[in-house]
Amino acid sequence: MSAADQPGTPGVHAHNIRPVVVGGGTAGLAAAVRLGELGVPTLLLDKEPRLGGQLHLSSGAFSAAGTDRQLTRGIVDTAAEHCADVMRIGHNLGTPHLIALATQRAARAVNWLDRLGFDFAPECPAIVRGHEPYGRPRTYWGTHRVNGGGAIYETLRRHLDETLVEVRLNARVERIEVTASAVTGVTVREPNGTRTVPASTVILATGGYAASRDLLRRFQPQHAGALIGCLPHSTGDGHRMLLDLDVPMTGYDTYLPTMGMIEDPARPGFALPLTKARLVVDANARPPWEIWVNESGERFVDETERSPDRRERALLEQPGLAMWSLWDEATLSQAPTAPIGPNWTVEQVRAAGPWLVRADSLSELAGRTALPLSKLHETMRRYADRRTDEFGRTFRPTRLDSPPYFAVRTVGAMLLSRGGPVVDHVLRPVTASATPIEGLHAIGELLGMGQFSGDAFAGGMSVGPALSFGVWIAEQVAATAPESARAARRRWPG
Repeated sequence: MSAADQPGTPGVHAHNIRPVVVGGGTAGLAAAVRLGELGVPTLLLDKEPRLGGQLHLSSGAFSAAGTDRQLTRGIVDTAAEHCADVMRIGHNLGTPHLIALATQRAARAVNWLDRLGFDFAPECPAIVRGHEPYGRPRTYWGTHRVNGGGAIYETLRRHLDETLVEVRLNARVERIEVTASAVTGVTVREPNGTRTVPASTVILATGGYAASRDLLRRFQPQHAGALIGCLPHSTGDGHRMLLDLDVPMTGYDTYLPTMGMIEDPARPGFALPLTKARLVVDANARPPWEIWVNESGERFVDETERSPDRRERALLEQPGLAMWSLWDEATLSQAPTAPIGPNWTVEQVRAAGPWLVRADSLSELAGRTALPLSKLHETMRRYADRRTDEFGRTFRPTRLDSPPYFAVRTVGAMLLSRGGPVVDHVLRPVTASATPIEGLHAIGELLGMGQFSGDAFAGGMSVGPALSFGVWIAEQVAATAPESARAARRRWPG
């Protein structure tokens, strides 16, 4: 434990105790990097053996209006328009003051990331249609050989000044110490024991709870069986600690499934990583040649529907959030792209693992998928009828009657947790008695996707607010830090 961790050390005033950042994912890394830039000695704790959190899996897309990159391309956009778009997409069910704060501060965070040398994809900013589209090109992502989140991680990690920011890995924070509604420290379990680290400022960036079955059952019992699509460390540690402090949660009843993730045969209940294998369900990216049926063998939506929101809501109504994607040999050999992504070839699909079912007849397919044979026959017959389609689908390039048949089962996934703590205008968690906890700030996925997207997915409104709030709270903390506690400051006028 350093001198800054010792409350009784001569010459170390309580206000000089360094801030503690809990969690080294998107938000925590952004906060720690910015604090280091501003010359504030900081302690960064993460329970994992490496930093980065969900950035190692994330697509890394973020959105902002009024950025330098928009201006150089002549795109006129404002934070108010961004905010209105987010509220529209989320059916006005998000938390208004958080959406307003995030959109107001997003451009500064994107410009900051630009200054750090982030490698933006050349087409950014753009309108992205994997979620309901914005009215302006305001979505950004980075170039990376595997995933866009990796580009963010590499940029932030490169700028993490470990002379000012002490990083402790394998350090799990188990409790936030609070006295008289103000933070006094955190209790940390490390390989060499458990200790209490004093702190008058704690930035809580512990991520989500989407890998915790017990919290899923608590917050959204009707959808607790969703496939876990995130990394397994997302166990809701911050949510549990805040619940212990009597901080209520909100936004957890806004679940919408992530479509196309495939269950990992080696880890029942968990999905294969999106970067490894997934069904391509976005008709804007690839017009589907296949059909989708529920566990009763019935179609439930126009598979070529271009609205992600309508597709996701159709799946939400299916028993167990489950569906099968079915196609035939003609689809596999004639379609310009494969139904499995990212960027799978036909040869790779044919050689796929145990999650791909191959059958030489419909009866064999029914036996191997447990789909009712009579219903499957009827569904395929009705689809092959070229006169009409019950869901209004017009793109039907094949009759799906050329064996062998192929099928992949997918279950609606929980990729991002939806609920998070009630916080005030400076992101302090607020207790059930309406008392903000002084010195404590909650940022990142801990706040919950539901607070930023309502009951939908607004593009870039998970990574974006994590970055913008990380930068903003770091600047607020630095602004109140005594000059005597700072190293030489490196100012960014921004």
